[in-house]
Amino acid sequence: KSMATPQAEDAPAYEGSGATMMNGGASDFGSQEASLQANGDAKEKHRNTENLRNEFPHAFNDPESYFCTEHYCLVMVGLPAMGKTFVAHRLAKWLKFFHDVNVKVFNLGNERRQSVGVKIPHSFFDPANKENKERYCKIQRSFVRRIKTDFLVKDQVPRIAIYDACNHTKETRDWIINEMGTKIKVIFIECIVNDPAVIKGYLGEVWKTMPDYDGVDGKEASLDYKNRIKHFRQAYEPMKDPNLSWIKLIDNAESLTLNQISGYFPGQIVNFLMNLHTVPRPIYLSRHGQSQYNALGKIGGDSSLTKEGIKYAQKLARFCEKHILTGGGSETKDKDKCDNPKHARLYTSTLRRTNETVQFISHRVQEDGWVTLRQRQWRALDEIYAGVFDGMTYKEIQEKCPTAYVNRKRNKLTYRYPRGESYLDVIKRVEQVMLHMQRHKDPVVIVAHQAILRVIYTYFMGLPRETATIKPIPLNTVIKLTPYAYHTKEEKFVLHQMGKSGGHGDFAPSH
Repeated sequence: KSMATPQAEDAPAYEGSGATMMNGGASDFGSQEASLQANGDAKEKHRNTENLRNEFPHAFNDPESYFCTEHYCLVMVGLPAMGKTFVAHRLAKWLKFFHDVNVKVFNLGNERRQSVGVKIPHSFFDPANKENKERYCKIQRSFVRRIKTDFLVKDQVPRIAIYDACNHTKETRDWIINEMGTKIKVIFIECIVNDPAVIKGYLGEVWKTMPDYDGVDGKEASLDYKNRIKHFRQAYEPMKDPNLSWIKLIDNAESLTLNQISGYFPGQIVNFLMNLHTVPRPIYLSRHGQSQYNALGKIGGDSSLTKEGIKYAQKLARFCEKHILTGGGSETKDKDKCDNPKHARLYTSTLRRTNETVQFISHRVQEDGWVTLRQRQWRALDEIYAGVFDGMTYKEIQEKCPTAYVNRKRNKLTYRYPRGESYLDVIKRVEQVMLHMQRHKDPVVIVAHQAILRVIYTYFMGLPRETATIKPIPLNTVIKLTPYAYHTKEEKFVLHQMGKSGGHGDFAPSH
């Protein structure tokens, strides 16, 4: 007769099991208990031996990205000066930086310049010129084939190619679909601008940054570019095919039309594009003024500003009045390209030192009811959390936890503070602020912390995410970034110089 009910292998032997107690005899209890104990010891020894072996190990292969697991070719569509290049590069930056996607922009204009030269007249694009048309078509098709063979199907790694060209005819788009085949998913992104004011702004900016017109007189370049657009317009066929996957952006995504778009990754692209516009406007980045922990060399915490920090806060308020709200300064001829500089917005973290830094900024109510630089606090802009090391100096961390100190020095991007955050965690939470902010056409002022501003700066400058861990963002300095199609313009304004009493100075330790 069995003395115990069957148990799972990992379940511990229970002293005085139900079966034993029901059998009831006090004389049998000791022998039964000893038998069960011996059996339990044997099983425990067996388990300990088994645990030393792993006959079926989990082979972990770190993927390129969990965000996208297939091959995609995103094909831009539209006339020149519709913002295609701007959209292509901003989309690529977002995919690469925030989601670590293997993505690359392929610009047909650059390929054409290498083949036929930079300084070519608008007549080269005239569809009536059959010789040039065939030459241009040959360049295009050779380029698309190399995008496929040298990048998209180079190996089994999921990749995304963004093909930046006009692709303005149905014939061209059908050929691209056939060339890519069934294993590469193709999504067309068409940019259309009907607003005359927006078109005028594009024409005034695009030719200034295009390599084709480098060193060319302004009037001559503008006239040639307008004639080039006319040539493309003659053969332009908007996206209409109901069987293709396409996204149509009209007037800076004021209107968005989708066709055959489904799935997680395409849906995320739509989410990004619907919050994007192509109007250049400045983004001002500033660390908080010097805090008490900055002066002591401590990281993290929620301390107040020092006297030097208060001085910077006062100077930042004056900078907002004289520079930001005037569109780049009253004496500046090259004004900021934004809708209304007086509609500037202010973002801060929720921590004490950033809120004290913006305390002197005026919030006047404009005639249209707009509150100037009204503050919006974001927890997503709080400094990287140092966990158990919060409030310590680097020297203290090195002395008390040398292994953790070395590990973080070795790889700051992926290292997570014990009970705290890593830079990858920060990148993830900052993304929501960037998606929200990029919809604004007015200046944005961000007063935050070094780790946060490192992430934002690196994203807009198109730098690798590893750079976010080492890029110095000094105190007492405003960094002005203005994104354009081919580059992001950077300017720096040092507003305050700290003396010897400034503790650790403008480069106070901070993650």
